Amino acid sequence: MLTEEQIAHFYREGYVLVRGLVPSTVIDDIMVEAKQRVREGDKWQPTIFDHENPAVDAQVHQLLWTPEVIDAAGDLLGTPPRVYYGMLAIVPAKGGNGLPWHQDNQYTHILGGALNVFIALSEITPDMGTLWIGPRTHRLGVQPSEANTTTAPGHRESTYEPENPIQLPTLQPGDACIFDRSTLHRSLQNTTDRPRFAYAAQFQAAHSRQAESGERDPKRMLASDLAKMVV
Repeated sequence: MLTEEQIAHFYREGYVLVRGLVPSTVIDDIMVEAKQRVREGDKWQPTIFDHENPAVDAQVHQLLWTPEVIDAAGDLLGTPPRVYYGMLAIVPAKGGNGLPWHQDNQYTHILGGALNVFIALSEITPDMGTLWIGPRTHRLGVQPSEANTTTAPGHRESTYEPENPIQLPTLQPGDACIFDRSTLHRSLQNTTDRPRFAYAAQFQAAHSRQAESGERDPKRMLASDLAKMVV
């Protein structure tokens, strides 16, 4: 359970850093498989959760139904969370260009509450392509953006940059940065000789809907229901 101070920080600043959110046994189990997925080359390497086939790569995606993660998301959303997105993100040694400043709501705008849980699977030092956060930018609403055509083709890039950005401190395995879907964030290159392992678990409130259609995506299951299917 998150403390009232942590919940208040999330709502005030648009993010909260939660040390030791995920048990080491879960992290160790994921890393057994994650280490096998490091490929040669310098490109960012994602493994994305498949809503239509949730049992595929279940070992990698188990953070989507890990009780501590579900509870934290529920504490912040105020409702049982539905799974919106999940991704194992490996940035190889001396690799990746990172992602420019963006809001997750610049991709798909969700109304009613949604958040991203960035979880360190390995130690992530500031020079390993860790997150930068724009505190309080979630209060600005969805900002104008454009398609990035240079460092991260196919991704959105905000035309507004935060005035007071902060870089996360060193994260240990199991630490998590949870941020609102409208909080501006970015990452840079991994300049070290070690791969960076992280997982992005995105959740939305049970009642939330897509702004464009006003509808709920039936593929987005409650995390508790998903757990019953794959555990």
